[in-house]
Amino acid sequence: MVHLSWLLMWFEAISGLRINLDKSEILPVGRVENLENLALEAGCKVGRLPSSYLGIPLGANHKSVAVWDGVEERFRKRLALWKRQFISKGGRITLIRSTLSSMLIYLMSLLRMPIVVSLRLEKIQRDFLWGGGALERKPHLVNWDTVCMDKRKGGLGVRRLSILNRALLCKWNWRFAIERENLWRHVISRKFGEEEGGWSSRDVRESYGVGFWKEIRKESALMQRKVAFLVGNGRRVKFWKDLWWGNVPLCNSFPSLYAFASSKEAWVEEFWDTSGVEGVWSPRFSRPFNDWEVEEVERLLLTIRGARLSPLMEDRMMWKVTSNGSFSVRSLYNDLSLRRTGLFPHGLIWNPSVPSKVCFFAWEASWGKVLTMDQLKKRGWAVANRCFLCCEEEESIDHILIHCSKARDLWDLLFALFGVCWVLPSSARETLVEWRGFMLGKKHSKVWKAAPLCLFWAVWMERNKIAFDNEDFSVHRLKNSFVCNLWVWTKSIVNEGPLSLPSFLDWLGAR
Repeated sequence: MVHLSWLLMWFEAISGLRINLDKSEILPVGRVENLENLALEAGCKVGRLPSSYLGIPLGANHKSVAVWDGVEERFRKRLALWKRQFISKGGRITLIRSTLSSMLIYLMSLLRMPIVVSLRLEKIQRDFLWGGGALERKPHLVNWDTVCMDKRKGGLGVRRLSILNRALLCKWNWRFAIERENLWRHVISRKFGEEEGGWSSRDVRESYGVGFWKEIRKESALMQRKVAFLVGNGRRVKFWKDLWWGNVPLCNSFPSLYAFASSKEAWVEEFWDTSGVEGVWSPRFSRPFNDWEVEEVERLLLTIRGARLSPLMEDRMMWKVTSNGSFSVRSLYNDLSLRRTGLFPHGLIWNPSVPSKVCFFAWEASWGKVLTMDQLKKRGWAVANRCFLCCEEEESIDHILIHCSKARDLWDLLFALFGVCWVLPSSARETLVEWRGFMLGKKHSKVWKAAPLCLFWAVWMERNKIAFDNEDFSVHRLKNSFVCNLWVWTKSIVNEGPLSLPSFLDWLGAR
């Protein structure tokens, strides 16, 4: 006990920190005699495993679902606070991205999240996004895979937990390769050993006593597929197997030569002959060349003739996914995420001048997932499909926003305000994709880009007044709503002091 007391004193002296024994615990591993007496003498409590330290579980099965129960509980507590407030969908997506996802980062960077846990937590996020905490079940309008795509690809930028988990674990493999002098890296290296070259630890094959590193090490193969090497002295890069010259490893570019290479595990340095003035490449093979293989050898030498070794420079690992060669979790996550082809007007939809709830509605409209009458019928509702505005055609999102005669009056007003003539495309999404500045000035272009979102919102609000409040259609109310919202949302762009509505309309026409 004396030695332990001295150890704690030395720690305080070296670190400048003071240990709070009232909050400290002695955690026994196995059978420990006189444990209560030791705790009493030290002035601390006796704890039991499993426990947690700095948010990390100690003495528990890291693969157990129970390890994540605390995270799910914090999820639900945070949502319980938000559910008491009226938050728009735009606000909900901001909370999901900024708060809910970040609550998981610390634990996901060290532990492999079980699939059942990721599905459960994503369901909580989905229900909050589409239901906002309401007791009744509300429809999820857009599938979760689309929601989790990057905004530039048509999603909402919510991160898939399983993919993010892999990217966070992979970061430790990158750090193992790069941070050669760090203490934690020396500990891992001494415990498990290193692969040749020192870029990764050896596989962890024991079934117990391996801590977190076994799951982290499984992502090493993912990292190796996305790295290249900048050769210095060539002592840590394999000539045939590592990607150090060209776009693929030389064993793939020259498989026939690799088949009879003298050493398939040879380092780059071994094939660099410094006997000449500048040095030459001299790869070695296990047998003489056949006549038809001479040309292939010449092609190999021609391919690598521009490469040179620098004896005083260390070999470096480069991350292929980024332009600067440095690893980032974001770059790996984006690389692993699903891609979607086709244009999506993300820059126009997510307009900083427009309220987030309006941007969210425009996003739903672009995917054709707004709950118009045709969508309700697809979901099994027995309703008569008729446009609430014109009462002439069946209601769809493209009809009510683009083709409806009442909405056309509003489009005519918009074009008249800006002095523009334009033929509308056939869908809401195409309209936003094709929306251009039409040689307008810088400030006018910013207002112009906000105009279709403002128009969509005015039409939808008028439609809802008729559908839910039993009001009659009013073209004056529709136009006033559009013009006033456009003025309120974009008058700060004009930056010409206090701007009244008439002055704003005059400014739009005076370009």
